Amino acid sequence: MVKGPTIADLRTMIESAPEAIIVYTPEKFLYVNRFAAERLGASQASLVGHPIMAFVHPESVPAVVERISGPSAASLSGVPLDVRFVARDGTPIIAEIVSVPIVFKGRRAILGLIRDISRRAEAERALRESEEKFGNAFRHSPHGMAFVSTEGRWLKANRALCEMLGYSEEELLQLGIADVTHPDDIATDLEQLRRLVAREISSYDRIKRYRHKDGRHIWVSLAVSAIHDAAGLPAYFIGQMQDVTLQKEMQERSLEAQRLAGVAETATAIAHEMNNVLTVLVMNAELLAQNATAEEVPGIASEILSASNRIAAIVHRLRDASGLKSVDYLGDNKMLDLSASTTKRLSGLGK
Repeated sequence: MVKGPTIADLRTMIESAPEAIIVYTPEKFLYVNRFAAERLGASQASLVGHPIMAFVHPESVPAVVERISGPSAASLSGVPLDVRFVARDGTPIIAEIVSVPIVFKGRRAILGLIRDISRRAEAERALRESEEKFGNAFRHSPHGMAFVSTEGRWLKANRALCEMLGYSEEELLQLGIADVTHPDDIATDLEQLRRLVAREISSYDRIKRYRHKDGRHIWVSLAVSAIHDAAGLPAYFIGQMQDVTLQKEMQERSLEAQRLAGVAETATAIAHEMNNVLTVLVMNAELLAQNATAEEVPGIASEILSASNRIAAIVHRLRDASGLKSVDYLGDNKMLDLSASTTKRLSGLGK
């Protein structure tokens, strides 16, 4: 038969416990273990008989009085209570106390088990502060922000995103990302979400098009990151969106202006070179019409034929010059170079 612990064993365990253990009445301490005395900054002997309420922070006094002597004290036996104590040197102690009634040395008393939760309270405070900061940043961000489920449904959207898309948050939460995405961009979005869920990637960014509630499309710079659960699996996604429609339009206008400038430059060069070729044709035509001898006719005709063929080649190759960026010239006569280097660049035109 296994014997239970002796009184001496129990005392050793209580004195060695890494948590505060006290026995008290509503008026005073009857017993405090070594750990409790150290946390309160006094000796065990000096605390016995000392009023317990002297170590309770004023903010916690009403709750402690209610727990000790209030009408619901009996029903709250064993229920944890967060209490702020104050050590003798003024140091605050945030603790959780569980109290149960006992008989101690022949009299009614209360056994209190006290756990210092200062670190937990600090961690919770830091978490609340962090969540509050993030919440403020989420709500007041000038850019769109949203939480999206792993199935591609909107879970939460900030004001900037709602204004960007023209929906209220309540309306948006009834939709999925595919419902407000340009049809040509849906497949890419779904593939990226699949990769996030499969943990092939942890984030991605891209330029895409959203469909506004009024039907128009807007360009958006999108960045998406995965938030993982305790098991390391994606729980949901955070998306940040910036409307870049104006920048996109300005970029396209700039590219169009560059293209038109290239076309204008090319057209000017072509007109100049065509004029040179026509000059040759006119001069040779005049020779034929006025002073050419029979012996000169074949040579003049050959030059006219050559110039005509060159004009035909230019017209054929440059009838659609929208992709031409520059013009190459050949020799002192400034004729268009239609040799291999140029014809290769123009090979896509006129087809």
